Amino acid sequence: MFAGIDIGGTKIKGILTDRSGRELSFREIETLKTAKDIDDSIIRLIEVLATSASVSKIDIKGIGIGTPGPIDKEKGLIIKAPNIPSFNNHPIAKNIESATGTKVFLENDATVALIGAWWKENVSKYRNWIMITLGTGIGGGVVIDNKIYTGQAGNAMEVGHMSIDYNGRECPCGSRGCWERYASAPAMVELGRELLKKNKKSSIQGRLDEEELSAKMISEEAAKKDETALKILEGYAAYVGFGIANLVNIFNPEAILIGGGVSRAHRLFLPSVKQVVNERVLKGFKGKCAILPLEDPMKVPAFGAAKIAINAMNG
Repeated sequence: MFAGIDIGGTKIKGILTDRSGRELSFREIETLKTAKDIDDSIIRLIEVLATSASVSKIDIKGIGIGTPGPIDKEKGLIIKAPNIPSFNNHPIAKNIESATGTKVFLENDATVALIGAWWKENVSKYRNWIMITLGTGIGGGVVIDNKIYTGQAGNAMEVGHMSIDYNGRECPCGSRGCWERYASAPAMVELGRELLKKNKKSSIQGRLDEEELSAKMISEEAAKKDETALKILEGYAAYVGFGIANLVNIFNPEAILIGGGVSRAHRLFLPSVKQVVNERVLKGFKGKCAILPLEDPMKVPAFGAAKIAINAMNG
């Protein structure tokens, strides 16, 4: 059996699966602050996954880890992760391997999401398609002519750092106007704070005494038809659409799959995204690219991480 670990800016998800993709156990934990604490929590998570599946840790043949990048796959290093500042030339693969005695394989987080979608979702009819993950940041992966393209060092498709405003908001990566500063979960919250200052009657206001504003809260209130929440999602969808339109114009894909935590609210914002994309893409591309949500956005990346290990061990 194999473990797949999906590291996000706020959550880490782990899955235990056999070679066929049968889920044996799944768990989700918080992403801690320091690199050491994150390593230790992943080690404990792997133990919990094994215990929950009533198996021994020694039965785990390989561990795949998907992480924000850029990364050095060969050295098992996380070079820099803007949304997890403690990851700075961090040898995560070596650390987890030493603690567990199990071979570890490192990959970009959006690439494992893409691989998981290829394995577990119905994408076989597409030869050219893109995976986008909307969460604490924005990740991307691309399949070109039925082959995954990862660039010279495995760090291609850092689409969250594609600039959509040359003099825009500062990004932790050091640049400005990055797409994820406008279309990630924190960006939705930022937009929400601006609009809530102008509308004190929103149902969201009644929750802020006991809860911190979040993309999940905004989506929940939008589902209840709160006017301000719907406006927040409309503004958010525009920024998502701007970035996707760029990708459609560059790659001319058959489909773009949307994953990540924000995608769970796809029914509320994806229709607006599609409208913006059709307004922005070149005339010959209008209506030619399917924009689809993942069926299981919470587990697909972890499945993809496990598949990385399975493929590597089979090789």
